Amino acid sequence: MIKIAYLYPELLDLYGESGNIKALKYALEQKGITAEITNINYDTKLDLKSYDFVYLGSGEPSKLELVKTKLQKNKATIMEYINDNKIILVTGNALSLLDLLGYYEIEKQTAFKVADVIATTSLVPGNIYGFQNTSWLIKTLNSPLFKIDQGFGNNATEEEGFKFKNFYVTSLIGPILARNTNLTNYFVDLLISNSKK
Repeated sequence: MIKIAYLYPELLDLYGESGNIKALKYALEQKGITAEITNINYDTKLDLKSYDFVYLGSGEPSKLELVKTKLQKNKATIMEYINDNKIILVTGNALSLLDLLGYYEIEKQTAFKVADVIATTSLVPGNIYGFQNTSWLIKTLNSPLFKIDQGFGNNATEEEGFKFKNFYVTSLIGPILARNTNLTNYFVDLLISNSKK
């Protein structure tokens, strides 16, 4: 069984982003793999050891600082999870939460960046489609996730997002996995590979 953790869905609930993990669960089940989604609420102790995939989605700006304070207290737990090569996907304005780990820097935009996005990635062939509606973008230029053909990149470049080990961060929403089966299948294959180790 593949166990998926959805962090703080009662606070990070914008743009139908739960569609990302629903798409992932569906894709796993299409391959005959049982998948279980667990909602980890704000008042729950953050213990990630038993999970194969962790997801953080977009939230209202007023709720982001509340979540960030909680995550700051669990910084060591999250970094241990990443260093164990477990998978974390962060989308939309949730990228403004995990800069606290020190892997990447963020930059507050003077105005919301809104765009339909077309991008590519070294992870999979074909285009990646998404949407941006955020006041936060990543400033860091190393280890980008996507090459932007249309939309906004890190620090006004054509590179967007961040990747370190199996820690994936992007400003794109959509939901991005629901819109891009090539990317969803990448994570399915990665989860299958990790489960055999």
